[in-house]
Amino acid sequence: MEGKGVIFCAIVSVLGIISAATGLAGEFTRVKADDITAKNDECVYPSSPALALGIISAVIAIITQIYISLTVGGTRCCSKNPSASPISNSFYGLSRAATVIAVILLFVAAALNNKEGGQVDSYGYFTCYVVKPGIFAAGAVLALLSAVFGIAAYVTAAPPTTETTTNPAVAYPVGANVDPEKSPAPFLPQQYPPRQ
Repeated sequence: MEGKGVIFCAIVSVLGIISAATGLAGEFTRVKADDITAKNDECVYPSSPALALGIISAVIAIITQIYISLTVGGTRCCSKNPSASPISNSFYGLSRAATVIAVILLFVAAALNNKEGGQVDSYGYFTCYVVKPGIFAAGAVLALLSAVFGIAAYVTAAPPTTETTTNPAVAYPVGANVDPEKSPAPFLPQQYPPRQ
């Protein structure tokens, strides 16, 4: 892989890891049911950085996908890249799908983590909203998978490097029974004009 490919993989890897790390940090810092207190039919939530971490993770996942889209081939819906293989197109589609699902999960988890208020359920009990365990983590894993699929799309879309050798043009006589290996064309020494 050439320098451009290494830089692309490094940038996408770093962005994917940052997005996954902030999403997992949101999972660990989310508000749990034990942290909430109910007073006068209102839920009191403690402060938590999970809202900011979830939003940061989702935004970085979006930035990663934009970078992948611009580098791998722009908008694939309107024009097909002739150097892209069907496998590359599949990885690119998986990358986009993983990003969409990750962003939805991260934004929803961040919004529900900071939800103020509560509701009375069908049994007459007052309940407070709590993010289910694993929502932030699922979004983080999908954000990382999006980056991995983007790298795979780039690697499989890159045209193979072909080495071309330039052989000097040799003119062989046209005729019957001429074998260039047995009677190669003579190479004359370089002729220089005389010095004055």
